[in-house]
Amino acid sequence: MKKSAIVLFFAALLSVTAFAQNVQEGINHLYAERYQSAKATFEKLVAANPNNLEATYWLGQTHIASNNTAAAKSLYDKALASNGNAPLILVGAGHIDLMEGRSNEARQRFEAAITASRGKKGDDPAVINAIARANIDAKTGDVAYAITKLTALAQSTPNYAETYVNLGNAYRKTHAGGMAVQNYRKAAQLNPSLAAVANYRTARLYRTQNNWDVVTENLNEAIKADPRFAPAYEMLYVYYLTIKRDFPTAEQYANKYISSSDPSVENEYMKAQTLFVQDKFTEAIAIGKNIIAQTNNNPNPRVYRLLSHSYLGARDTATACNYVNEFFTKVKEDDIVGADYLLHANSCGKGDPVVIRADVMKAVQMDSVLSRQINMLNDAIQNATKNGQKILEGELKLISYELRGERANKAELFQIGLPYYLGGNYQKADSLFTAYAVAFPDSIYGYYWAARAKGVIDSTMEQGLAIPDYAKSLQIAETDKVRFKSQGLSSASTLAAYYNNIKKDRESAIKYLQKGLEFDPGNAQLQNFLKALQPPAATPRQQTTKPAPKTTQKTSTSANQAKGTKTTTKKKG
Repeated sequence: MKKSAIVLFFAALLSVTAFAQNVQEGINHLYAERYQSAKATFEKLVAANPNNLEATYWLGQTHIASNNTAAAKSLYDKALASNGNAPLILVGAGHIDLMEGRSNEARQRFEAAITASRGKKGDDPAVINAIARANIDAKTGDVAYAITKLTALAQSTPNYAETYVNLGNAYRKTHAGGMAVQNYRKAAQLNPSLAAVANYRTARLYRTQNNWDVVTENLNEAIKADPRFAPAYEMLYVYYLTIKRDFPTAEQYANKYISSSDPSVENEYMKAQTLFVQDKFTEAIAIGKNIIAQTNNNPNPRVYRLLSHSYLGARDTATACNYVNEFFTKVKEDDIVGADYLLHANSCGKGDPVVIRADVMKAVQMDSVLSRQINMLNDAIQNATKNGQKILEGELKLISYELRGERANKAELFQIGLPYYLGGNYQKADSLFTAYAVAFPDSIYGYYWAARAKGVIDSTMEQGLAIPDYAKSLQIAETDKVRFKSQGLSSASTLAAYYNNIKKDRESAIKYLQKGLEFDPGNAQLQNFLKALQPPAATPRQQTTKPAPKTTQKTSTSANQAKGTKTTTKKKG
């Protein structure tokens, strides 16, 4: 070979290598969420060579990651106008089709891209991974289709590392955590340049399980692989800020995140989150709103999440609900954690058990391990109790009870029913108190509280819904008039009022007033009622007897199992 030819050959080889490194540089920026840097890198490559279809494809992916779907669509449409059969561009356009709900059109583009790129050695790995990426990313994507294509590619081209990153993403979306981790590790082994993103995504998976020991281990591995991998610093910042409450260390990671990120008003998010953790909700809200304004209403969705939390902290559930709904319209499914559904339940489900239960079940299903599900529910129960959200507290307790099945203690049914009662859902409370009474027929509490719940439902006593339970409560109370004084007195008084005012049965009313006095002989109110129902014997000249006055009773009962809660009921005749 001539010397000049050798020189040209190596010059061309170096040019191809430099080109590949530039595309990879942009991809690295994209994975590290430095979207401005990624965009600048790909735009430079496209400007130098408008036919650089790989750079064009990745530029479109950067627009999508930046929530600028319109720019991606325009870019791909323009590229298709001059390169109608370019496989990667077809896939990019199919990605947009999926995001806009055109699943059939997307599938046609994907299959056309596969056909156009297939060579003697089989399918093009870059094209298959692009198709998988689209189906994993779009909410209307077919994850099963992506897994099928990637699995086949892994068998035919086993050393293409990015296949395993996307397989991990696909399995994570189906909540197959073990398979996701296995594929992330495979990707890192095959290509050290993917170790940062592989370890970071593994950390995100374990974060949904609140397994912070494994989370931090993988985040540190990600940073070891790429010291400028900004998302890992952000998650470590969150860990030290919200879990460890170690503000100095959190600030260190915040600074590392900012230095590893593109300059942006979005970086103010760190300051807002720090203020939120310190309960400075007004200041956090102001920063969040400024970020939205400065980004033309297109910030990272986490800003909407923070605003929802902040308004919830400020007790403005209506505005909190608006922001969490905005969060769910903008966030990628891969970025949702179980706590986001609990945030929605807290913000939008106030007093609505249907919404609450749907949200809590979604949160629970983010993790398939029962012990971690229960831990998450216990944390949520504590938060609901702290914020006085009784219906949410009841739903969380009930779901925890149901998840544990035969391992759950039936004695919990009372403590599950109580927050429903205090939150005003008397039908649900009654069903739980009744279930408790069935499980513990010798206990007064199930009957007594079921009677109280029915008493609110049938406030005029016309239907007599509470009477059987009050009668049973009185029967049990008579076995220990000291211990069950409150319940016995309340039950007897209510029964007396019912038989006098509703049934017009004076004798039964007198009997129950007398029973009430057995619990509290000095009760002046009951003595007066009894005196009114037992007038002096009539003289021979008296031909008629005045009708007994209707009783108006007021009974106060204390809930022995309600941790000191005191409730007053009033029955009028």
